[in-house]
Amino acid sequence: MAHFVDNRTSQDRTVEIFDRFYATKLVVGADQFDVVHGYFLSICDTKNIAANFTSVLFRIGQQANIDVLTLLKEIKGSDNKLQMNQTLAYYLNSFKSRTSLYGIGITPRPVQPVSRNIIQ
Repeated sequence: MAHFVDNRTSQDRTVEIFDRFYATKLVVGADQFDVVHGYFLSICDTKNIAANFTSVLFRIGQQANIDVLTLLKEIKGSDNKLQMNQTLAYYLNSFKSRTSLYGIGITPRPVQPVSRNIIQ
């Protein structure tokens, strides 16, 4: 679950995001936070779900070195929640352990003669 600490003052316009599940702490701009969190509040059923999606999107942006508003534009461009989930799963799978993947029901098995020639 994500927890937000709003540090907005005249000098400091940041929001701290503490994600207990991933044990991460992010400091983000308040203007970007308002845009992202507002969007997820408008499409999610509860505030908890919106907070978790907001936290995940900022974490993806940090890990993949992509602007969060660019990611949000990509998610907004999807037609439904399934496409949004696929997009988030793609980015989450790109920086997590390969032992388990989000959104994959059956783990793909490599062809041994081919896989031994692939350098990681």
